[in-house]
Amino acid sequence: MDPLDALRAANPVPHDQLPSASLDRLRARVYEDAMSTNATGQAPMSARNRARLGLGAVAALALVVVLGANVATWLTPGGTTGPGNAMCVEQYSLASLGNRAFAFDGTVTAIAGERVTFSVGTAFRGVTATSVTLDAPGMTGTAITSAGGPNLVVGVRYLVAGDSTFAWACGFTQPYDTQVASSWSAALGG
Repeated sequence: MDPLDALRAANPVPHDQLPSASLDRLRARVYEDAMSTNATGQAPMSARNRARLGLGAVAALALVVVLGANVATWLTPGGTTGPGNAMCVEQYSLASLGNRAFAFDGTVTAIAGERVTFSVGTAFRGVTATSVTLDAPGMTGTAITSAGGPNLVVGVRYLVAGDSTFAWACGFTQPYDTQVASSWSAALGG
């Protein structure tokens, strides 16, 4: 039972008749009691146990740092332009670029939530319109994903590849680069 409900049952005074200062003190006391006991109603852990917990946390953090430093040697870096490339469904490469339904270079003209409108410069594959609006989750600053993509900005030119209405991150969408655009064109037969 909620502590405030228990108090209301013991002394059924309508809360709207209590002064707000009394309600605030009552809530503060209930929250203080709830924070200073654990789920079984026991007092907080001793200083000795807190020290043990702190040492355990430091040891765990050291292990994470050591393992994290070694992860870089275990993974083969891909061609992604952002973090989290190990979380991508498919690693970016010129060969995997050929698996995408569309590819183009375009300049962002509008961003609304996770929807991005591009003015198409050069269509390498699958785009015939001069403007295209795509879903770009994790690349508009409205959500965080592990996919690793650029933070799209209005007025900036990008190389974009994807499927259906979805712009892929993980290197498939990246800031425009003349050499990369030439390799996209060659890889996609453009």
